[in-house]
Amino acid sequence: MSDTKLRYSKQRETIYEVLREDPSHPNVDTIYMNVRQIIPDISLGTVYRNLNLLADQKRILRLDVGDGAVHFDARLEPHYHMVCDECGSIQDLFLDETLISPLIDKVQQVCDDQITSAEILFHGTCRHCLKKKH
Repeated sequence: MSDTKLRYSKQRETIYEVLREDPSHPNVDTIYMNVRQIIPDISLGTVYRNLNLLADQKRILRLDVGDGAVHFDARLEPHYHMVCDECGSIQDLFLDETLISPLIDKVQQVCDDQITSAEILFHGTCRHCLKKKH
């Protein structure tokens, strides 16, 4: 975590709270639309700048799931993500670390670098899309 202390900002805290209450891993445009319901005169630039500040301060996560947009996540506990190839939704996956550690160990054995963690993005079909198919 960065040692730089940000001074309090009502706008930043509102942005953070909006993100915290949205488990869908929204992109900046979605967060902006939701924040505007609370702070009508806030600019997209202010939302974007504050999301990046929060991510730089390790208060939120930036996610790149390959759809061309940056998504954000307020859940900081260790977890992974699954992207639905049908609807594009992003789901949280809480996996036992005993599943991931052996994979990191195997990768460590075949490379000369020191691996300390992994960001694994799973792809598939979410339960909602699976229900629609049946």
